Amino acid sequence: MPGFAVVDLETTGFSPRLGDRVAEVAVVLVDAAGQVEDEWSTLVNPERDLGPQHVHGIAAADVALAPTFDRVAPALLRLLAGRVLVAHNAAFDTRFLRAEIGRAGIAAAIDPVACLCTQQLASRYLTGSRALAACCAAVGVVHDGVHSALGDARATAGLLGYYLDVAADDECWDVARAAADGVRWSLPAALPGVEPVLRGASRAHGHWLAGLDEAPGARAGAAPARTERPDVDTATYLRLLDAALLDRYVSHSERAALLAEARRAGLDRATVESVHRDYLTALARAELDALDGATSAGDRDDGGSVRDDPALHEVAGQLGLDADDVAGAVEAALGARLAAELAVAPRPAFVLADGDEVVLTGSMSRTREAWERDVRAAGLSPWPYVTRRSRLVVAADPDSLSTKARTARRYGIPVVTETAFAALLAARGEPASGRTSGTGVRRWAS
Repeated sequence: MPGFAVVDLETTGFSPRLGDRVAEVAVVLVDAAGQVEDEWSTLVNPERDLGPQHVHGIAAADVALAPTFDRVAPALLRLLAGRVLVAHNAAFDTRFLRAEIGRAGIAAAIDPVACLCTQQLASRYLTGSRALAACCAAVGVVHDGVHSALGDARATAGLLGYYLDVAADDECWDVARAAADGVRWSLPAALPGVEPVLRGASRAHGHWLAGLDEAPGARAGAAPARTERPDVDTATYLRLLDAALLDRYVSHSERAALLAEARRAGLDRATVESVHRDYLTALARAELDALDGATSAGDRDDGGSVRDDPALHEVAGQLGLDADDVAGAVEAALGARLAAELAVAPRPAFVLADGDEVVLTGSMSRTREAWERDVRAAGLSPWPYVTRRSRLVVAADPDSLSTKARTARRYGIPVVTETAFAALLAARGEPASGRTSGTGVRRWAS
């Protein structure tokens, strides 16, 4: 007797006709008696902006590692084949499945008779709201992981089990099973090497510097010594690093660009870490200079406030460095006040000028209209799409896969967070002279 395949999707929006895509899919396999047999889930790269991330909580850095739908479709359809497809609001899920399966060029029609909707069935077996959370609460089904595909699929499977217990003789089960038993799909072969990617995958990969080769003869696990760097050109790497740290976050695409440049320039991990330490020293020096400019000569900062600056520690973490490296950077910067030149000199701050074009992308924490009002009030120009003239792209997620973000990266235009952009707008009232980048801590002031 056919069992059930309980499906849930997280999507970038509400309509595949408007270009929305699947970003996560989960299947819980349930036998004819309502007992869970197995489960499967994966993130899906939607090849576009993720939409309301504040709802589904999916990070662009994670889906960047995930397979596209056409690559997971063979495995997914094998789980669905010969089973009744069940979903809460099945019309929504099957609409997206049909669109994605069609886009993948697979001939696998989903028969609506072989589908059941636990939301519709709630009107037969329950009273009150038909929302998934309310239905689960009414019958005592645990609903963890709300708005994750697997969490919602598990909850829906629990709800299905309750329905089967209280209405085992309802003819809807037999009708759907008969339809599912008659479905025959000619499925493509499963693709080798396509593994599910789960939430948090980007964090599980360790620090991004792990993608670089160790220096010849380096001892595994040993802390790199502060040695003189080989005579290599690091200017392009530093330029990319400076742009990446405009918002204190090195996004997935920025990491890829930095790693590619390091390999092109022949930089091993020890060399890159040495560059990062010098860069951190430049940041500490920029902050000390800013503090010196605000105090009298007799009250010069002894480095304590800079050493404890959360922004400096945040950047250190992005660079693969720790608190000891921050302390070392501050000491080196204090010494450079009197003597030696810094190995990495602070560069001019990133400054927005009157009329600069700013592009917004993604489902942001504020309305698009509110941001555009602020952009205009600052003397800047909100622009609907990215051109080579664009000065900045502001994204809900700096790892955004939107067309705007991808175009900006191709043109070398910075993509920053809303928080970083708000700081840049606040800095518009400051005189440009005296502000330094090095991704200058001052320019991050919140």
